[in-house]
Amino acid sequence: MKLSDIQRVTVYLGSSGRCRPVFKDAAAELGQLIGKEKKTLVYGGMDSGLMGIVANNALAAKARVIGVIPKNLQDSERIHPSLNETILVPDLWERKLKMFRRADAVIVLPGGFGTLDEMMEVLHWADLGLHRKPMVVVNIEGYWDDLIDYLQTLPDYNKDFLRVTDSVAKVFNVLKSWTPPKTAPAENSETFPHFEEEILKASKAHLVFDTATVRETYILASALGLKQLDKHERAIGLLNEQEKFSNLLEWIDHAEQEHFISDRCTQLFSVEKTSAELKKKLAAHKHIRIDLNTEKWGPSETKSHIELRRKNGSPPKEKT
Repeated sequence: MKLSDIQRVTVYLGSSGRCRPVFKDAAAELGQLIGKEKKTLVYGGMDSGLMGIVANNALAAKARVIGVIPKNLQDSERIHPSLNETILVPDLWERKLKMFRRADAVIVLPGGFGTLDEMMEVLHWADLGLHRKPMVVVNIEGYWDDLIDYLQTLPDYNKDFLRVTDSVAKVFNVLKSWTPPKTAPAENSETFPHFEEEILKASKAHLVFDTATVRETYILASALGLKQLDKHERAIGLLNEQEKFSNLLEWIDHAEQEHFISDRCTQLFSVEKTSAELKKKLAAHKHIRIDLNTEKWGPSETKSHIELRRKNGSPPKEKT
């Protein structure tokens, strides 16, 4: 792949401001590198955590930065105030689709449930033959090791669309060495399947995952991300027969230890090895609400931020 073919880079990464400095340094380095290579950064539009850091450093390096923010999510409380372009969309699905469509390539830094959702979505669409975009995962200090091990066990995982590097400095070299699979389409599909409406439908039915595939993991990650954002109250369960989800669960534990997932977010789902035991746990499920401001995001990476007043529909205001 020629670097001249890559003008816009979509970056998936965490909004947590509580992670270790090594991850923040990686986000800063990537922002600087995108500017140095004269590329445009497309990201989730927030000012918190790694999101705010990558945007600040890309802007400082004279890159054009585009943020995509859903008006109806908590993320709209923390909009970066200095982007070249801020795109407001109705909800999470529209944000992910807009970010993906604008990308010539995707880069993934450490993150939590939201980043997992975005990754699995791109891999699911690749399995369906809907795009020819590469995705590079930057595996800082082995952060993604358990997830990569998990992916290798999935029958619908197409490894041709995912590349892994341990260093931000190597990202563009990895992209240059990537060749689209011969089966990949020349053009992006007009339709990309998603499961947000199915997850959010007016139902109290439990969401039970008993099959380890890219598709099911994508739905699981979407359900967890939406529940973290308090968009639904459905109980979520993993039937971990024969340890098929164990590597994924190891990654979730590691993400919690690194503060990309808050400790209470690990209470958003239940795990058991038998259907009977899982059914009992799900029946006893109690909904919890996560305060992302205090439990995850932490202080802003900017001196001020824009907050949407969603209740009365008035225009955005700037918070200092």
